[in-house]
Amino acid sequence: MDRSGESLDISGQSGQLRRGVAGAGRAPSVPAAGPAVIGAEVIATHYEARRWSLSSRAARPFIHLLCLHAGGVAEVVGAGNAIALSGPAIVWLPAGSAEHLDVAAGTSAELLQLKSGAWHRYLPPSAEPAYLALEAASGILALPVAPDLATTVSRSIAAITAEIATPARSGAASIMSAELTLCALRFWRLFAGDSESEEEGSSAEILSRFRRLVEERYHQQLRVADYAALLGMTPDRLHALCSRELKRSPSALIQQRIVREAATRLEASSATVKQIAFALGFKDTAYFSRFFSKHTGEAPGAWRRRVAARVRSGRARPTLNFADWP
Repeated sequence: MDRSGESLDISGQSGQLRRGVAGAGRAPSVPAAGPAVIGAEVIATHYEARRWSLSSRAARPFIHLLCLHAGGVAEVVGAGNAIALSGPAIVWLPAGSAEHLDVAAGTSAELLQLKSGAWHRYLPPSAEPAYLALEAASGILALPVAPDLATTVSRSIAAITAEIATPARSGAASIMSAELTLCALRFWRLFAGDSESEEEGSSAEILSRFRRLVEERYHQQLRVADYAALLGMTPDRLHALCSRELKRSPSALIQQRIVREAATRLEASSATVKQIAFALGFKDTAYFSRFFSKHTGEAPGAWRRRVAARVRSGRARPTLNFADWP
């Protein structure tokens, strides 16, 4: 994997990166027969966090497929934002979509790299719809999966790793082709769905997952595109689903959750407006005040004073006119 694995010191700060062993299963990604098209790596558990650079000159032309085991934690950083990942999950990273991948201490995973525009040479014609659809993906796709599926995909990537390490063995290319085909088809089936009717039937499940993600990460200031990627769909589809089923856009739902949390903290805690703003992911207190005022009609300080006055006089607290999630 172009020797991009690095180990983080125990603080996990990127400014204190140290070159280190990326995993016991590391294999060379350049077969003796010619330029690398496929690379694979088994990331064994380690007592330190590690980082893989995905934006280097060597790594940028490659698509990456990460198989994260149950209990594993990782983070993908790109375009100024970070997407937190937890296993079991399979993550598709289009070429150039991320700057680096951080894998937490104690996490095991497998990482497959596929040269954009060339990796389909290892796939049979029957897999053409899969690689065309996946190659066209413009954003990061992170799909939570059942542990059994993660184990199956991890075995395929591990098998590719072993064949890359011994390219002269009989049948190496055929085995790599078979295992890569299984990886591509399994992920494509998750990504595309078996049919339009099945996608429609899963609307309630998708919205439930979206709600859980918002509850877990509303303070991280993620974009709608980030939530869509974590759900394994396009932002347009997530927008259409929320608008149709909930009569609100995903952006409105996320913002309403942040405002509700801000109001709760203003009412129930003694933290300053600045402290609350930072806790909710706002780097600028003035921007937080404008955001809160836009949704409530009052600045945070004024809201807090009005709530306190109502409580002292025995009146009910003001309520936000936001409908709850279904």
